[in-house]
Amino acid sequence: MWNIFKKDLLTISRDRSEVIMLLGMPFILISILGFALGGLIEGETSISQIPVALVIENDQEADLADFEALLLEQGIPSEAIEEIVAGAKGADPAQVFLDLLEDPELEELIGLTTYEQAADAAADLEADEVVAVITIPKQFSYHALASIFLNEEPESVIELAVQDREQIRASVIENLIQTFTDRYNLETSILVANDGEPIEASFAEQDFGQVTTVSRAKPVTAFQYYTIGMAAMFALYVGATVSANAFKEKDTHVFARLIMAGERPLRYLTSKAIAATILTFMQLTILFSLSNLLFGTFSGQSSKYWLGMFIITFTFSFVIGGLATLLTAITLQSSQDTVSGIFSGGVVTILAFLGGSFTPVEQISPFIRALGNWTPNGAIMTAYMQLIQGFELTSIMPLLYRVIVMAVVLIVIALIIFPKRRIA
Repeated sequence: MWNIFKKDLLTISRDRSEVIMLLGMPFILISILGFALGGLIEGETSISQIPVALVIENDQEADLADFEALLLEQGIPSEAIEEIVAGAKGADPAQVFLDLLEDPELEELIGLTTYEQAADAAADLEADEVVAVITIPKQFSYHALASIFLNEEPESVIELAVQDREQIRASVIENLIQTFTDRYNLETSILVANDGEPIEASFAEQDFGQVTTVSRAKPVTAFQYYTIGMAAMFALYVGATVSANAFKEKDTHVFARLIMAGERPLRYLTSKAIAATILTFMQLTILFSLSNLLFGTFSGQSSKYWLGMFIITFTFSFVIGGLATLLTAITLQSSQDTVSGIFSGGVVTILAFLGGSFTPVEQISPFIRALGNWTPNGAIMTAYMQLIQGFELTSIMPLLYRVIVMAVVLIVIALIIFPKRRIA
């Protein structure tokens, strides 16, 4: 058994194409994806400023004067008019909307330019210099205040012109105005219903429960994510590589000669499982070490963290050993070397997608994430991520138990279908 195990290690290590596949390719992908998609994984993506034109045709002072004259026409006492006008200055929707647009928190989102002429703004919209044109029409304040305080029908609204309503940036501006309008109407309706007095909510001293503070998980960097993701994906190729070597041994009658020399079939299968387990552990260790050395992926971690990494890595190596055992058993029953090819060409890609090697699948569908956690690589990826985020090892153990059960099931199936006698 030791000789078979040693032969597998030497055969794979001396095969340049296999070394490139198991170590070179994942490391190249780690480097490319870590740099290219760092902002996406770490939530640092940003959009450029949305250029917006603002045309103000409204004259607030003139509108307030016209509104005061309207109140006099209604026969309202002068003392009441003074109070209404004073309140109207603070409730003027035009000014409230302008204050919103000039809010510092919106500066990074909206690049606002004020135009004196509506025609100039329309021309820039046509030339795609701006995404939208917001117009505050004449007597907007007057009609809005008359609607609020005198219950008159509003005759003017904030106008929005966009070149393409399907553009995301145009939708952002449209949603901003709609949200402002809905919120302003709600607040003014409450004030009017309460005779202009703000609503004060008071609660009796009651026990409404207990507030528990939950610590936030540590963020996962792009290099951490893709180091784990690519390692989990390319570890699956170890199983295919070992089974492909088994077929070569069968095709060249090496397996038959071993059986004739007294080697037990189960010892042969066990050697393949051990070889795959050790190869996977070596592969993961090298990838993690190189990533940490060049990119500082896991720098500054405690000894407790590294103990968790060791346990998870060994568990994953064990299930890959079980996978290699099953693929080897199927391969030795086959007349052609199609098993490792199908597994490498299609099954690995599917497992990698479900497991989240390419992208966090929980952003696509929680169902895919749940399904992925029932694959060996997906469950191990989740375990690694939880460890990086600061989860206790006891919280991760259920996932590891699941993977161990998967390995045992794979080995049992392999033993059932593995040929117990010489294969022709």
